[in-house]
Amino acid sequence: MDLSIIIPVERRENDFKLIKQLREKFKDCEIIIVSDETNEFIKSAKLQADQLYLLKNSSRARALNKGASLSNCKNLWFLHLDSNIEHIQQSDLMGLDEFSVSTFLLEFDQVNCWWIAAGANFRTETFGIPFGDQSFLMSKKLFNFIGGFDESLPEGEDHEFIWRIKSLNIKLNVINKKIITSAIKYKNIKIYQSLKTLCKTLLQAIKFYQVRKTIVLGIFLKDPQSRESKSRLRETLNDKFVNELNKNFINVTNGNLKILQRRKDIHCIKVCKEVDEEKLNSSSNICKGKFINQDQGLSLIMSEVSKLSLKTVGKVALLGSDIPTLKVEELNEALFKSLDKSSHFFSTKDGGFCFMISNDEKVVECLSKVKSSTASVMENLTECLNNIEITKKVFTDVDVILDLRKVYEELKSSEVNLSFEQKALLNFLKANEKIFT
Repeated sequence: MDLSIIIPVERRENDFKLIKQLREKFKDCEIIIVSDETNEFIKSAKLQADQLYLLKNSSRARALNKGASLSNCKNLWFLHLDSNIEHIQQSDLMGLDEFSVSTFLLEFDQVNCWWIAAGANFRTETFGIPFGDQSFLMSKKLFNFIGGFDESLPEGEDHEFIWRIKSLNIKLNVINKKIITSAIKYKNIKIYQSLKTLCKTLLQAIKFYQVRKTIVLGIFLKDPQSRESKSRLRETLNDKFVNELNKNFINVTNGNLKILQRRKDIHCIKVCKEVDEEKLNSSSNICKGKFINQDQGLSLIMSEVSKLSLKTVGKVALLGSDIPTLKVEELNEALFKSLDKSSHFFSTKDGGFCFMISNDEKVVECLSKVKSSTASVMENLTECLNNIEITKKVFTDVDVILDLRKVYEELKSSEVNLSFEQKALLNFLKANEKIFT
């Protein structure tokens, strides 16, 4: 199976029977253990794991996210260390929908806790709210899209994660098998602990509830210092200047996103290469989710992002990050007005587009066929899609030095109406005018 099993280990946990059980039942799977580095037991245990990572100042959310980032497989299974999987077989994990999150029903290791398990299973099947001790199973692509577990939470990261799944209209698949978990916290105080858990669940539901997302906004980004970022500009301009220029472009995009995300119905994801992601975290950390480009061509990656977005939320928007004259008011109008056509595009002077929004599933096929970085992109899309609207204003994306000169003049001509980030870009260009004019 193409599956990574991710197990977080807290500092005092010392029972590792689950690891042996997994190795016997799931021989072909990758087992990843992420432990708090202060756990003294794990250092002496001879664990049959493929990866063991010791994490400083670990929390469950941090450990789960780290395990996902270490995974070399297509699918992820997040398990608690005190789980018992004797009822679960490899066949239960086969043929799962790549656009859904799967979980199991719950059973406790003490017979007299059956009624507590019944309540948890009722909550799961009726309201679609499983917790982490029931385990979560999903594709790595979907996990990245959702955005991982919230590392700012000291507890309840599983509950918050589920509400985010609900807001993205992602289907929850309940596998009709029971995962066994420890009932130690209910020992001698079953009623009190059950009431405490119920109260906490209700309070967290109020805290973590999220409005339904109506649009997935994918932002295409590159490391500002990458040689692949503005490669044609680098042929004529020095790297230091282009690096700073790229940072300013990202700042303009960030400024627009901050305003757009005041509306809670946007799910923003960054679309980038894996090698660029860490550096982008410091310059562009607004997006909750991500979509990692595994060296696919631009056309294919646009198509894949659109497919995932349409299968979940139902509407997709794609935005380039090198259109510094694009104003948030223009984006806001396009994002939140009702689509007169199935697809709406902002075209660029080189024959392509810098922004699109669509609820048409045919756009997935059309984007995959387009020859990107050619002058016929919009022409081909117009022929392929039936209902399409193109904004009259044509934008300039910066690929070569002539584009930069045009953008400079456009910014100067509308200086009064620029955003803070656009003014900062204009001041940077004014200070370096001799380099590119």
